[in-house]
Amino acid sequence: MQLFSDGQKQPLVGNLFATAAQRLAIDTQAARRYSSQVTELGYLSRRVRKNTESLFVDDGNKGESSLARREPAVFLKETLGDEFNQSTIREVVVPGGVALGASAELSIVPKSLIFAGGRLQIIDDNEVSWQLPPLDQPGMKALFDFVQRSQNIKSDAIVDIDADGRVRISTALRDTEVGYQIMHADTQPFKYVPNLPVTKSVVIDIDVSWFPSSVERALEFDTGYEVRFLSADNMRIAQTRVALEYQYHSATDGVAYKNAWGRDVRRLHDNLDYAGLGNSLSGVANYAGWIGLLRKLEEDRIPFLQGRYEFMKIDRRGRETPARY
Repeated sequence: MQLFSDGQKQPLVGNLFATAAQRLAIDTQAARRYSSQVTELGYLSRRVRKNTESLFVDDGNKGESSLARREPAVFLKETLGDEFNQSTIREVVVPGGVALGASAELSIVPKSLIFAGGRLQIIDDNEVSWQLPPLDQPGMKALFDFVQRSQNIKSDAIVDIDADGRVRISTALRDTEVGYQIMHADTQPFKYVPNLPVTKSVVIDIDVSWFPSSVERALEFDTGYEVRFLSADNMRIAQTRVALEYQYHSATDGVAYKNAWGRDVRRLHDNLDYAGLGNSLSGVANYAGWIGLLRKLEEDRIPFLQGRYEFMKIDRRGRETPARY
């Protein structure tokens, strides 16, 4: 109770409620009479909502459908199939744009995630602290929020720009620098590949691998990604007419063209600027690496307590997302 009565320790109380897995309070007559500024105490007498563990309407159970209505078309990139498996998603709901959702492979065994000195760090099972590549704080926070939101609504879609230039973007990345850069990258594929009889392009991540770099106790990553050009077959199922495969390496910020496949691959011009197309999407590949890492840590339930309170207060806002691009 001393924490609640000492006004100098309010940040400590806030940090406790932001990071504690369970929140307990001493319920006595004296405590009920005490005038406290700890908002959470006002919820002690309220019951959780039916079929949930939350007091609030907008939680992961009830909120999935309403959250999804404010997003690009809900879409898991695996439903597009690959070179050997048919697509299972109807063309009418396939978003163009960018969809990222690979879960990273890690060559270390993470024990916890911390935020210190303005950067995220991973502590492994040997208590070694691993530095992650530099990324601005608003960008880190925006990508962290996107991972949380994408898992709640079960969608990999980030951005979709329709034929009229109208922009639909994940609300976790709306009005952020990360979102603006990904939105711009979405406009690039048809500038390099203008001659295909297709209606949509989509950039998807294929695999993400994190491993120790040449710098002591630092990690780097590789991202495999594809640029796909889609059209519908006579059953209105989305088909990949051409896919271009690339590999991105974080340490050099370099992109390498790997392969092309698809029924219309012979339609590609001989002078196609493969390197230029890949480099125009290097920023997306960089963000995909971070998304893959954060998704893996979330899936494995790696604790993120130290520095979480400060991290969650980071202002992610950046350039305003236009209604049309």
